Amino acid sequence: MSEAPQVPEVTVPEERVVEEKQTLVDKLENLLKSMKDWERRPIIEVGKAVVEIVKLPKRQTKKGTEPERLALHLRLKDSFKGIFVESYDELDDILRALNSKTVHDIAKALDELSKRRVIEYGL
Repeated sequence: MSEAPQVPEVTVPEERVVEEKQTLVDKLENLLKSMKDWERRPIIEVGKAVVEIVKLPKRQTKKGTEPERLALHLRLKDSFKGIFVESYDELDDILRALNSKTVHDIAKALDELSKRRVIEYGL
């Protein structure tokens, strides 16, 4: 039995990774300065799902004033309503919840239920 060919390991210098992250942070900082409150910038569309960056305005809360900030906005293509995600932890929680077997099973069952329903219109 022959061995699988060895694939050389590709390493990226740590300085380059840090530089790329800093470049993205700089780009986002420039967007924060240049965008108007509630302005949206699309990032990606996958099927009916849309992810965009939105500038959230400064707001007063019980704990104090939150500065203006950028957030991800996850929504469906034909809707303006969606979910604002302000941190990686929030995104990670959402992704783990959506990837659960329970949610997948329920979504499939909802598809099946929708196919069974027939809408009749009166003449």
